[in-house]
Amino acid sequence: MHYLFLISGENPELAKAEIELFAGADIKGHSGSSVVAECGKFEKQRLACTKYLCKFLFSCETNELNAKVQSFGWQKHYRDNFYVHVHHTEQAKEKELAEIIWKKLKNPKVEFKNPKTEIDFVFENKKVFCGIRLDKNKEKFEARKAHKRPAFSPISLHPKLARALINMTGVKKGGTILDPFCGTAGILIEAGLMGIRCIGSDIAEEMLDKAKINLNAYGVKGCKLIKADARKIKIKCSAIATDPPYGKASSLHKQSIKKLYSEFLSNAYRILDKKSRLAVIFPNRLSVKSKFKVLRRIDIPIHKSLTRTINVLEKN
Repeated sequence: MHYLFLISGENPELAKAEIELFAGADIKGHSGSSVVAECGKFEKQRLACTKYLCKFLFSCETNELNAKVQSFGWQKHYRDNFYVHVHHTEQAKEKELAEIIWKKLKNPKVEFKNPKTEIDFVFENKKVFCGIRLDKNKEKFEARKAHKRPAFSPISLHPKLARALINMTGVKKGGTILDPFCGTAGILIEAGLMGIRCIGSDIAEEMLDKAKINLNAYGVKGCKLIKADARKIKIKCSAIATDPPYGKASSLHKQSIKKLYSEFLSNAYRILDKKSRLAVIFPNRLSVKSKFKVLRRIDIPIHKSLTRTINVLEKN
């Protein structure tokens, strides 16, 4: 099936990588905030960086849109009532398109609050992408940010990024994910809320105590927490998603960060099965040798003077 993904604008490359690596999508085209891709079944509600998911109907040049809408067979996609959404253009276009579609339907009805048929038109770089809405991202990521958790740590991934990191490992519901630098459980919370079994380890007892408090606060049950060194832990899992310590904020800054990462990757390779993935965030474009195959590297700007890189790796 061909889908139209309306992605969030913070990092389009991250959004596309999540679509490809999690949904197993074959991207057919993209422009700005729109991605058209072919893929099979996937857990649609898990996508972190997609705002709206639609069944793809068509794309065309902006100056061809009215004629395309006039000739399109809307009746076979219509259920009970409809509403038109436009993105990145003037709102007047919404009414204009709705009027054309109205005239193409038998017994048409417009519904504002809970339409059964939602039609999205996305205007991008002189092109328009159109789809029937299937799903809307309703995750309250902002409510789960680090400073809103009962046990606080200033160093924690944004929940949306944590979820995307997990998704890019390809781990399925019921699988087990390990975060060997779990801190206060930011990644573990997102995994648990998606129905993924999770294991967290940290070398600091204080972090594990905070992780337990936060997991309980968000109703994540059954997550195993272990005091362990990420370079030596021997637990089997389906995938690994983690954000290791970096820079001067880390309690390990006196050691060689690169040495820490290298030893961690060696151990991760030992505990993962073939074709299993590891998603890990390193300082910007830091080169660390390992046996893993690199599937993707995505830069994520943190602030003006700091960029970090997501590395999605797979065991050969």
